[in-house]
Amino acid sequence: MGTISSIESNLPHEVAELICLKCLSRWIGVYPEKTPLKDLECKCGAVGYVIKTGQTIEVDRREE
Repeated sequence: MGTISSIESNLPHEVAELICLKCLSRWIGVYPEKTPLKDLECKCGAVGYVIKTGQTIEVDRREE
């Protein structure tokens, strides 16, 4: 049997620096391109407080 993968694993993803406006944590996030930022959840549990810092990280997809 093969490995079971989530359908989201084949969708285009974005890699960006994110920040939570509630707890001020910063991290590098990887999420499906079409996901609204308001739906992202911080490790503090806050939903709707995550924004991009403005820095999108380019990923070299030639290795895939």
